[in-house]
Amino acid sequence: MNELRPLSGSRVELRPLTADAVAAWIEGDRAAVGHLTGAVFPDPPVAPPLMDDALPFMRDRLREHPDEVGLWAWLCVLETTGEVVGSAGFGGRPDSDGLLVLGYAMYPGFAGMGYASETAALLAEWGLTQPGVRGIRVTAQTTNPASLRVAAKAGFVEVGKTDDPEVGELIVLERRS
Repeated sequence: MNELRPLSGSRVELRPLTADAVAAWIEGDRAAVGHLTGAVFPDPPVAPPLMDDALPFMRDRLREHPDEVGLWAWLCVLETTGEVVGSAGFGGRPDSDGLLVLGYAMYPGFAGMGYASETAALLAEWGLTQPGVRGIRVTAQTTNPASLRVAAKAGFVEVGKTDDPEVGELIVLERRS
């Protein structure tokens, strides 16, 4: 997976992040992360909401397993300008049931414009073509209707609910091959 190509949608392009790109993003090095990804980052180049805590783990995992590029973080970039509008990714290799876990986050100024739905659909389609993958799973808080709409627009259907001790009740959605 090291030579992974970007995924193109109608308005966004998804670019897989390497360990070096994630490291530059964490360090706030706008020039380096822009050079490594070919994308235009906000100044300062902070991660979208809820992503910054996950980036150090992703960087370390990609350093240990560079063949997992694509199974972690992707940038969501506007096709027309190269501007980063958010990020998304999986939580690593598929679980024992063949499911990848997908998450997505857009910068607040780009929320509600359909970029997250397009991103989730593109990554789900890509993920479903990967070896050993039988489905993609998304969880969303019951109090987050925007995230639930994104998942529904991207073809995910509710399959149940679960409780998370940190955030409460979550709705579980899946998209199968």
